[in-house]
Amino acid sequence: MKNLIKENLLIVALLFAVVTYATNINDNVKVALINSKLIDLKLENSDGDLIIRIKDTYGEVLYAEKFEGNYFSKKYDLNTLPIGNYYFEIEGRTRINLMPFKLTPSGFELRNQMKSTFYKPIVRQEEDLVFISKIAFNTEDFEVYLYDEQLNLLYKENLKGDINLGKTLNLKNLKSGNYRIVMKSEGKVFEQKIYKK
Repeated sequence: MKNLIKENLLIVALLFAVVTYATNINDNVKVALINSKLIDLKLENSDGDLIIRIKDTYGEVLYAEKFEGNYFSKKYDLNTLPIGNYYFEIEGRTRINLMPFKLTPSGFELRNQMKSTFYKPIVRQEEDLVFISKIAFNTEDFEVYLYDEQLNLLYKENLKGDINLGKTLNLKNLKSGNYRIVMKSEGKVFEQKIYKK
């Protein structure tokens, strides 16, 4: 039991450590408290279709919904959640906003000082060239892997040390077929399928 409590505290500490060091805050997302555990989440959207999730400290999705449009407003009744730490994850086409909150015996507490924005990698293909780019405001590492159809690793690289990370892959010497690019950063994994003519 003590080990489980220690693991829980470590996960919470790691999650909030990652979020705390964020330097880019998205002010288009607002939370208004209606009563102790009833909130109104509002946002202005300019990032395509959204997926809005509530997650626990383990990263388990407790609630998810899709949204299309420019303005979002919804009331969330958090009375069914036990006391603990959670976060809203608002994922768009190019970025993921994290908004940690805590439920206490007295109600909802938004951790505004820990809001952060994570920018997703962008992959663009022009014939045999594949351009990969990632904005890393936290100077986080960015791992890039290229796999063939049989999941054989053909290429890997760890990019780091800059705000603008990028890589160009030349597929000229590869045979025709489907390939997969896997990108990892700050515990998140993104995949993009590409095709070589």
